Amino acid sequence: MNSLSTNADPQAELDERGIALETVGIDGVIYPTLIAGWEKDPSVQQRTLGTFALSVSLSSQRRGIHMSRLIEDLHAWQDPLGPDNLQEFLSALRQHQHAESAEMSCRFTWFVSRPAPQTELPAWQGIETIWHASQSEHGGSCTGYTLRIPVTTLCPCSREISDYDAHSQRSWITVKIEWQTPAQILPPAEIFEKLQHAGSAPIFPLLKRADERHVTMTAYENPAFVEDAARRAALALRSDPRIPCFHLHIRNEESIHTHDAIASITSYRAS
Repeated sequence: MNSLSTNADPQAELDERGIALETVGIDGVIYPTLIAGWEKDPSVQQRTLGTFALSVSLSSQRRGIHMSRLIEDLHAWQDPLGPDNLQEFLSALRQHQHAESAEMSCRFTWFVSRPAPQTELPAWQGIETIWHASQSEHGGSCTGYTLRIPVTTLCPCSREISDYDAHSQRSWITVKIEWQTPAQILPPAEIFEKLQHAGSAPIFPLLKRADERHVTMTAYENPAFVEDAARRAALALRSDPRIPCFHLHIRNEESIHTHDAIASITSYRAS
């Protein structure tokens, strides 16, 4: 076998088609990751599996990027990964690839300690989270995250027309927030606390009988359509001046219908 074959570098060849690419990279990379920044206390960290998407821009003159370098940079990163250092991580990607811009996302589950509401028995609740960031030499940079928060919603209409009960369902509040760099980035724990009450009642990982009674009665006394949950969540976010913009998507996994109910809103704070 020709030993020179492993030294070939077709990615570095000149490309004469004159087409630059906005993003080139890899997706679905599952890698062990140390996460920080979800809580306000930076010392609170969790080891988890992250699913990464990493990409950089490609100039019109270059044929390709060296995708193996993206894995090398991910493996070489030694610090806990959080909103405060995502831009540093992107800078390393850009430098290694000689790129004008870079983007990344890391999907993981953060576990929150959630004692039951009455018995206070402890348990862990997983919150699906995505870190995402972008960086450009000329177009600025932004950092943010997406959370998927479960709540219970109890149908106001069902409560009004039923003699004995009202149907309820699990609902999902998905919120995406981004900040232009530099900016003060709120830890996701604060957003979770704001939005877990946007439905009829929060959801807990462990419920004894006294806890279940508390949650179901709370939901019955606080009915909410999917529209109500969306508006409550939007008002909670708009009331915080540190949140510049957000996108909300609410999905009710309906318990007596074959369909789901959805609502969404995007909000930008006037500068």
